Amino acid sequence: MKILLYEPDQRTGEPIYHALRREGHDVIWIQEYMDARTKILDEKFDASLIEIDDYEGLRLIESWVEQSPKLLCVAIYKEQDAGVGFKASKLGSQEIYEIEHGSISELDRILKQYKILARLPQVYRHKSVEYNKAVSDLRNLVNHHKPVIITGEVGTGKSYLAEHVHRDDSDTVFRLEEIQCSTLNVENAMELFLGVVRCFRPEIKQHRKGLIDKSNEKGLLYLKDIADLPANLQEVLLDILERGEYRRVGSEIWEPFTAHLIVSCKDISEIRTDRFDRRLYDLLSHNIVRIPPLRECPADIVSNAEQMAEDYCRSKGIVAIPVFNADAMIKLMAHDWLGNYRELKSCVENAVVCCAGNTITASDLHFTPVESDTLPEDDKGKLIFYLDKFCGKKVDVMKALGITAPTLDKRLKKYGIDYKLFKKKKERKPRKKTTASK
Repeated sequence: MKILLYEPDQRTGEPIYHALRREGHDVIWIQEYMDARTKILDEKFDASLIEIDDYEGLRLIESWVEQSPKLLCVAIYKEQDAGVGFKASKLGSQEIYEIEHGSISELDRILKQYKILARLPQVYRHKSVEYNKAVSDLRNLVNHHKPVIITGEVGTGKSYLAEHVHRDDSDTVFRLEEIQCSTLNVENAMELFLGVVRCFRPEIKQHRKGLIDKSNEKGLLYLKDIADLPANLQEVLLDILERGEYRRVGSEIWEPFTAHLIVSCKDISEIRTDRFDRRLYDLLSHNIVRIPPLRECPADIVSNAEQMAEDYCRSKGIVAIPVFNADAMIKLMAHDWLGNYRELKSCVENAVVCCAGNTITASDLHFTPVESDTLPEDDKGKLIFYLDKFCGKKVDVMKALGITAPTLDKRLKKYGIDYKLFKKKKERKPRKKTTASK
């Protein structure tokens, strides 16, 4: 976590700085107000610790909130009255920490508690038309408050996409209620789903919130594997969507349902109408967004791998983010990625750990490669096969595929493939030593 620490007092700032560094945080300690304000504008931080014993600290909190309203701001003080602390909270500080009686472990706990605030999910670098079309379709449906089915292979990032579209739409702290539908097939599932009022059963001593209550608070209800939703809850969900309201078990009071609803499955054919409520199916099936597998979006492979490497390094406090060399990029592009983004993420994180120095090479990427002697059946696979075979020579690739130069260029552009990456690097010849004449 990269933290801006504003503390003018040397005796107070130094122990905080060193203690948080020992905990693994990347701390930038600044003692001058103008320097701190400039840093907020010029650099990206995950959180700030701002001393509020004077008016400048409050002004700095105001600058921080204007620049990064969703990121953690902790107001710290030594001798301060309740009024200043109240002002810091009103300006947007989520926590107030007292230095003299507080401990560094308590401060570290606060930072880790707000980890989700400090590390909002990154938007991966998708360039492919297919994936961005899916994002656009989902965003449009969610903005019109339509329930949506996301379909896609395992590992294509269905929940990931739901999170990011919700984050884009939300003006509050990013959260969602994610539920595996098979886990709802339990006793008292209705109470778990809708909530239950106090004394509905003797053992219920107080009101219990249900998943619908929690999703209302967070803004998004995401139901994974919708085909596994129990039959009794299918009727309940249909009623909620049609009425736009619900009531807890044992209650006569109707509450509005305000959250977005996104459900997912691998393929729409999984939802069998003989086992699934036909009316609910009809309601959901009009709004289907298919997430394409990674192999259909070759333009996204390298850019996503680079983003994943950056995210992993930030999460582990690694300052020097390694880069992929040309051979590694070729190997990434040539792989089928049957596990999609999940497989890519695992491969990249392993490569970051295994690579020597600051460069990820082909030997650092561990997966089962595509057999080089087998010609793939799809157009993209054939193109990569021949580019690899002929070391990026376009003339030979055109002959092998039986196409013209303009057609080859169109295919390279369509699949986001840079043929230059397949060219072998020329080895430099050693210079001949010249003997100086006497």
